[in-house]
Amino acid sequence: MSTLIRFLGFLVSAVVLPVLTGLLPLSFLPADKREFHLLVPAGYFTSFALFELTGLPVLFLTWAGNFKLLVVLYLLFSLAVIAAGAVRCAKSGGIRLPRGVRILLTRMGKLQGKKAIVGEKEAFLFWLIFLCILGVQLYMALTRASYDGDDAYYVAQSLQAYQTGTMYNYVPYTGVSTTLDGRHALAMIPMWIAAVSKLCRTHPTIITHTMLPLVFLVFADICLYSVSKELLVMEPELARRRMLPAMMILFALLQIFGNVSIYTPETFLMMRTWQGKTVFANMVLPSLFWLLLVLAHRSEGMEYAEEGYGRFPYIMLVLVNIASGFCTSLAPVLCTGLLLAGSLFIRIFMKQKKVFGRVLLCCIPNILYSLFLVFLMLPVLRGGA
Repeated sequence: MSTLIRFLGFLVSAVVLPVLTGLLPLSFLPADKREFHLLVPAGYFTSFALFELTGLPVLFLTWAGNFKLLVVLYLLFSLAVIAAGAVRCAKSGGIRLPRGVRILLTRMGKLQGKKAIVGEKEAFLFWLIFLCILGVQLYMALTRASYDGDDAYYVAQSLQAYQTGTMYNYVPYTGVSTTLDGRHALAMIPMWIAAVSKLCRTHPTIITHTMLPLVFLVFADICLYSVSKELLVMEPELARRRMLPAMMILFALLQIFGNVSIYTPETFLMMRTWQGKTVFANMVLPSLFWLLLVLAHRSEGMEYAEEGYGRFPYIMLVLVNIASGFCTSLAPVLCTGLLLAGSLFIRIFMKQKKVFGRVLLCCIPNILYSLFLVFLMLPVLRGGA
């Protein structure tokens, strides 16, 4: 019973709480465009950005980084964001059910009758194949936990915060007290894992190696689903229904058999799921390409050109940019380069004059983050010189 309670606590703190924070950015979409596959990335990136913006002041302005204060503030701010998002969504039409649920209800005759079943049989079969592959991935992640040398640093940092109530105050290899590690301190994902552990009263090692992969694998697939859907936006409806699950099957197979070296995104996803580099490569980068595609397709008079979509892609860009710094300290630099190059391409070839300037404004958090990182690393750089 105690194990079940802790697992339910994990689901609440690592799934329900982050996903529901996505109600606020999603409320800027028209009601008929608010779908579940948008709620999940919006929620996690909002939660990561919120934790980063809360954690850094606590880390630098309190003695030894008051971890307990961070957990309390993160919980309160998350609940406030959820409440604001729920109110905004309720007043403007709510959220649509996931497409898979709608298809299932349709086949049961609950929504649109027999006409809607046409063209869904192949899609239903493809989705079933994909879910079977995903089930194998989740089973392997749960029962075949892999261990990596980086665990000696990242998992140990989470454990020290969990046990001592301080952040980055001890050398994870020896346990002796130390000064703040500027290279790693700005990426707060080990502290987020420790916060999840504290909220569900479960050891951080169990969270990282057993429970968190069950969440992040699904999160990565939802980000890839968003990219795939945008890539197929110009395809006919019936073709898109079949091609979308087929692409997800290919992505899942690449994730399973992509272990051609220890540095591929697939290797990180399947074997080091809990690390910030994994979240950056498999969640942040696909989401950036998705948002760039959204901005590019607006010039074609397609789905995202409708009134009401103007704010949402840029709000998401800001959240994803902040979340990139939450993952790893070099990610903001890479994200800024990708976004500026992509927006410049849209500016030149899609004739959208305002996109580059708006994307540049969305990259301001990354620029400030990078400058602050250089400032923290100056003593190390001078010593190396």
